[in-house]
Amino acid sequence: MKNVLSAAWKIVSIVSMLIFSQLSKGFADQPKNVMLVLGSADPAVLQERVNVASRLYQTQAIHILIVSGGCGAHGSQSCEATAMYEGLVAKGVPAHKIYREENAKTTVQNYIFSRKLRDENGRKIIQPKDTVFVVSNHWHAISVAARLQQHDGVQARFYIEGAITPNPNDKLDYVNIFHGEPNNSKFVEKGAWLTPDLMWQEGSEIFYLMDAMIYRTNANNTAAERIPRASLFPTLEQLDKHVQWAFIDNDRHWYIRVADKLFSMDKKTKIRSKERSWSSFILNMPLSWKNGAFNTGYILGDELLLFANDRILIARKKGKYFEFFREGSAQELIENWPFTWGKSNVAAVTVDYKKKEAILFRNMEFLKIDAQKKVIEKAQKLKLTWID
Repeated sequence: MKNVLSAAWKIVSIVSMLIFSQLSKGFADQPKNVMLVLGSADPAVLQERVNVASRLYQTQAIHILIVSGGCGAHGSQSCEATAMYEGLVAKGVPAHKIYREENAKTTVQNYIFSRKLRDENGRKIIQPKDTVFVVSNHWHAISVAARLQQHDGVQARFYIEGAITPNPNDKLDYVNIFHGEPNNSKFVEKGAWLTPDLMWQEGSEIFYLMDAMIYRTNANNTAAERIPRASLFPTLEQLDKHVQWAFIDNDRHWYIRVADKLFSMDKKTKIRSKERSWSSFILNMPLSWKNGAFNTGYILGDELLLFANDRILIARKKGKYFEFFREGSAQELIENWPFTWGKSNVAAVTVDYKKKEAILFRNMEFLKIDAQKKVIEKAQKLKLTWID
């Protein structure tokens, strides 16, 4: 009798777990309320926007907050998203609800980088059918909300305490954010042109992958064309597009991390290998890296570096595997890291294996670091000709 009861209890437990799993998935898929707080290079204005956001949080059922603003925008000495995060936490907003978007340096980029910001599992935070409250003390919030509703399938609201009419010293036509480029893919590309997800070279040709588009050019950028991603990477189209893809440069091939899977792709043939488990790639890998998302990485010598939005992981070769060594912010792990590049937020990496130098890309800029993880060439603008 005891064995029968024990078996029955196990069945009940398993069924309960399955029901809970399905319910949890259902809750996660339900539309949510997101607050998007727009940053400012002016500390006083930034604090005012934190105050506005805090007051709205007290009156609305907000599930997730995004604070958007980069470091050193317009010559400032602040990291806007971090300052807003700290200000909101100090006012009682739970830290786990707040996500930092630390790339944006303009209102256009507030929209661009916030709409594509991903959570710790690699899924986009802003989803169709969500309600998004765009918060500021300035009327630019109206245009951002309008564009979100028009092009991203959300119910957008603007919440402003302050000026709702243009200031005489406004330098940007904020109305054009909504009424400008009607093709949203082009609008997003132009606003971050060019911030690649992947870069590589074949002979005299250079390739930049940006979302579903590839930009092919030469060393002098005198001949360029746009081609669809599927034309060069047909096997990538079979991968899950709802989660983030992270490309890891490894000389003649890339590793591609997709959720809990890891693939290898030959750079020349573009043939993708069979999948393997991501969790077994690095020995003693922290759970935040095993389960969480990151943007890119590279292998040089006996070291593997991975770049997430706010930190870097270093692993070292151990036999056939890599073993976790340490993690930290870019300022802690890379010598001479520029303040304007924040804690990391590296979008793509390519390695010159002859020179043993890594080229890092972030928000329309690039810089170089050597094998000793030292910045050897300061950040420069990535200037490439725009073509329709």
